[in-house]
Amino acid sequence: MAYSRQQYQTRRRRKRRRPLKVFFYVTLLFATFLIGHAFGSRSSTDSVPTAHFPYSATSTNTLDNFIFPHFTAQVPITEITDTQYLKLVNRDRAVAMTNYSQLVTAWPDIPVRATYIQIHETAMHAMLRLFEAAERANIDNLFITSGFRSYDEQSRLYENAANSAYVMRPGHSEHQLGLAADILSTNSTAEMIGTQEAQWLAENAPQFGLILRYPYDKHDITNVPYEPWHFRYVGRVHAWIMGQYGFVLEEYIEFLQEHGNYTTTFENQAFYISYQKPRNGILFVPEHLDFTVSSANTGGYIVTAWE
Repeated sequence: MAYSRQQYQTRRRRKRRRPLKVFFYVTLLFATFLIGHAFGSRSSTDSVPTAHFPYSATSTNTLDNFIFPHFTAQVPITEITDTQYLKLVNRDRAVAMTNYSQLVTAWPDIPVRATYIQIHETAMHAMLRLFEAAERANIDNLFITSGFRSYDEQSRLYENAANSAYVMRPGHSEHQLGLAADILSTNSTAEMIGTQEAQWLAENAPQFGLILRYPYDKHDITNVPYEPWHFRYVGRVHAWIMGQYGFVLEEYIEFLQEHGNYTTTFENQAFYISYQKPRNGILFVPEHLDFTVSSANTGGYIVTAWE
């Protein structure tokens, strides 16, 4: 899986040069020492980028190891509210159920194709802020064409689809989470490809916690053609990290699985993000910090805490 070039390139250190001394052999010995130190002191930590990248705290995902200093409480999964904000749903991973109690109607707060369209409450607030920002940017022709879909509705769409490449099988659509919405423009073609509105949405959605789920250059990873209209809520800090490095959700989940736990600073606030595979139904969570938990649909859970 391809990640950012900055993430995996080894940083090269500049060799220090010293002026020649009076004694040739002393100078030669000193220069040899410097060269050997420059190359011999490299370690695996040099591969961890420091500019704009979350520092990797640990690579372990078991409860036998200490995760974060703040993560001291052990809580059964059955007692945790699963936000599903980072739940991976695609052609290979299905969604089993949705918390229908958190669905709200988008109309009249947001322009919609049909007044019955519903969205997850948290995603709805993010969409509302996105639409307000669009109006401030003189883009006032956006509207939502699809939000939450039930299993039955997804089945009907799939069965009647002219092109199944753009329609997921029932049980495999993000729309069944209520966290995704299709956004179109009244002044563009149905696909919005190459339009000003599509470009603005892709660039500005992450600041509201929304990601362009199917970019044009990630078809080999998402297995979905470019959809400039499909946006998914993941949360602001996660959308920011994904935007910094061009991750789609599949890549981001894999990154979390590989790195385990890390910290980052976003808008002057410290975040602690931990990917955990529970043992005996137990997760580590912070005792004195606010946090959310999302299943990843990979056998693991992502705990996001902040202070």
